[in-house]
Parts: sequence; structure tokens; C-alpha cells
Amino acid sequence: MTAPLTPDLVVTGGTVVSHDGRRRQDVAVADGRVIAVGDDLAMDGVPTVDAAGLLVLPGLVDVHVHLREPGMTEKEDFASGTSAAAAGGVTTVVDMPNTKPPVATAERYQQKLDLVRNKAYVDFGLYGMLDHDNADEIAGMAELGAMGFKLFMGQTTGDNRCPNDAAIFRGLEAAADADLVVGVHAENDHLLRMFGDRLQAEGRRDPRAHLEGRPAFVEVEAITRIITMATEAKTKLHIHHLSTAAGLQRVMDMRAQGHRVSIEALVSHLFLDESAYDTYGNLIKLNPPIRPAADVAALWAGIDRGDVDVVATDHAPHTVTEQAETDVWKAYGGFIGVETMLPLMLTAAAQGRLTVEDIVRLCSYTPARRWSMADKGRIAPGFDADLVLVDPGAEVVLDQAGLHSKHNVTPYHGWELTGSVVATYLRGQLVYEKGEVVGAPAGRQVKPVREGMR
Repeated sequence: MTAPLTPDLVVTGGTVVSHDGRRRQDVAVADGRVIAVGDDLAMDGVPTVDAAGLLVLPGLVDVHVHLREPGMTEKEDFASGTSAAAAGGVTTVVDMPNTKPPVATAERYQQKLDLVRNKAYVDFGLYGMLDHDNADEIAGMAELGAMGFKLFMGQTTGDNRCPNDAAIFRGLEAAADADLVVGVHAENDHLLRMFGDRLQAEGRRDPRAHLEGRPAFVEVEAITRIITMATEAKTKLHIHHLSTAAGLQRVMDMRAQGHRVSIEALVSHLFLDESAYDTYGNLIKLNPPIRPAADVAALWAGIDRGDVDVVATDHAPHTVTEQAETDVWKAYGGFIGVETMLPLMLTAAAQGRLTVEDIVRLCSYTPARRWSMADKGRIAPGFDADLVLVDPGAEVVLDQAGLHSKHNVTPYHGWELTGSVVATYLRGQLVYEKGEVVGAPAGRQVKPVREGMR
């Protein structure tokens, strides 16, 4: 009979929050994993962390980040991006494949993994790309540990060619064979390019032209098409950054017909609406764009009903010079967000828009389950001791100078927030405390538990 492990750390006196409740409890950790959650777990000679008055959350899992390595490290790299994640209470990130070159082959996947594996301050997964001619590469990337595959149906950073429907279907079939999720940027590329060309011909250069060039039905059409194909191919499908009321309704209609698909909303689509263009200009250019207030309200209503499954950031850094571009067609889409997600969501909880349990469900528990991360998303025996200590009542004015990304320009600079990250632990090791990332990079690759691989 195996003797019980002796803790090497106990977090005492905090309120442990899960996706379905909260309770004041201690958390005992040994060898990087939670070994007990209960009362009075402190032991003589075992280091303790006093979490009295604090919430203890499972580390957040952000399944939508762009850390820009390789090829665009002037914008961000794995060290700076994962430092920002640690500071934001995000202990697992999944990085997108639209780098230079794009991660569309097993060889490139291995090259990227070798490049970044010793730079991460938090745990990480890597997506492969579902490209216009690479269905035969899907299995090889899966064997190397790909978390899933990203399909760009609409143009975005990197300007990779969008696959035609036949190539998409072949890729969906290969991903289904590998038992991995395909996440989709669902916009009709031909239509958005046509509308953009029309607006440019009219002389439009202002930030709102980007919104007008990507109307809601461009998202609805792509959602309808990809769900239809994924159902036929028996693929696990996820819609990244769904942004419109019409798109959400289309998903709900198709779910009612038996289609299975998960939905992601972005923090930026929840906290910014069309009026923000007047204040921030092209800094908030995003693909899909920041939408009218009615769409924002629809996303929040979807969260309240439980229709939205995941909240993520689409952390998409660019240089300060790039983000100062005044011509909307030359400006890059995206901005940083992995460090500010939790403080913004805690502020929404303080305002009564959702609960902290909802935050755990949307930003930790569900993404870990959906992407088959067996050791993430819960504070329970056997799970990784990824812990975030949060002061829910802290009143903070967000100062971008204190952010950890390479380029720290954010539209949330100066916002008054309620709730802050006090400390972050990765597998029981302190990685962030009181404004500083601590220790050497210790992040590990996270691999999904696939059918037949358990």
C-alpha cells in the first residue's frame, strides 16, 4: 500500500472557487499536483501561503493567443507573452499557428516546439493550421501533441490563403480521425474582401470602415457552412470569437437541429462596442470587428443562458508604431489581452454581470475539458496545482506601463477595475507575485488526451 504524500505547500484560509460553487478550504500540494482540498490541512514544517480574504481559482486556460513566434517576434515572443499570462492568472495558453512560416506541417510544428519549449513561464499547447493543401499533415502534427487545428475562413494577420471548401472538408475528416478539435475563424473571405474593396474605392479610411466591411451575415454564412461540413465529417468543432447576435442565433438554431459545436466569445467583444472607435481608433481594430452594443448585449445574454461555452482573449500583439497607424486598411487587427482578461472579468462579476464561478467555468473548466487537458481546469486531487490567488475587492486603475507584453498599449489603460491577481502558481511553484514574474521559465507542453491514447 502506497503511503500518502506529504505536502510541500499548503494554501490556507482562502475561498476555493470551482465552476459550480465555492467554499473556504485549504489546498495541499505535492510534486506539482493537488493532493487534498479540505479543512485544517496545514502541517508543521510544511510551507504555507496565507490566502485569508482571498479567492483561490484554478489557473485560467486561454485557448486563443498569438505569441508571434516564429517570424514576428518584434511584436511578442513566448517569453514575454507567457510572462503576461502568468501576471494575469493564466497558467495555460494555446498558441495559434499563423506565424511566419505558418505551422501547417509536422516538420514546422516540431521546429516551433523546439524553438519555444524552454521559454514559457506557463504551460502551453500549440495549434496546427488547417491549410489549403495539408490534410495529410494533420496526423503527424497530432502525434507531436497538437492541441487542435485552426481554420481561417477569413483573412487575418499573416494573410494566409483561406482554403476552399474541398480542402476544408478533407482537413475536417483528418482532424476527426485524429480526435482533435478544429477551431474556426468563421467569416466568408470572398465577401469581406469584396466589401473592403468597395469601401476603399469610396475613399473610406476611418476605423468604422472595418466594421462596415465585415457585416454580420458574413459571419452567419461561414458559421452555417462550417457547422454543416463538420457535422458530416464528424469533427469536434469550435467557433472562435463569435461576435454577433445573428451568429449566436444561427448556432443555437443549428444546435437545436442536432449539430454539436462549442462557442467562444472574446473579452474585447464583451467589454467594447462600436462607440469605442471614437476613443481608440484603429487600436481596437479586430477580426471580427468590435460590434454595435446590441451584439455585445446578445453575447452577455448568451453567457447568462449558458449558450456561450468559453471566453478567451485573442491576445494579438503588434508594435506601438503599427498600432498608431491611422489608415484602417494598413492597420493590423488585434491587441494584447492575456494579462487583463481576469481583472476585467472580475470587474464584471463585481458589477453583477456574472459570478466568479462563471469565470472559472468559461475561462478554465470548460476550455480544459473541451480540449481534453486531463490535468487542468480544477482544484481537486490529482489535478495540476495551477492556482490563482485573487483579491476580489481590490480597486485598481489599470496602468499599461505595468503590463508584461513587449508592447503594452491597451484600450483598457486608465480603466477603474475591481479585483486583482495577487499571486499565480504553476504546478505548485510561484510564478507571479505583487507585480513581478518570478523564477525561470518552467512551462511545459500540454497535450490533449485523445481517444485511444488514454
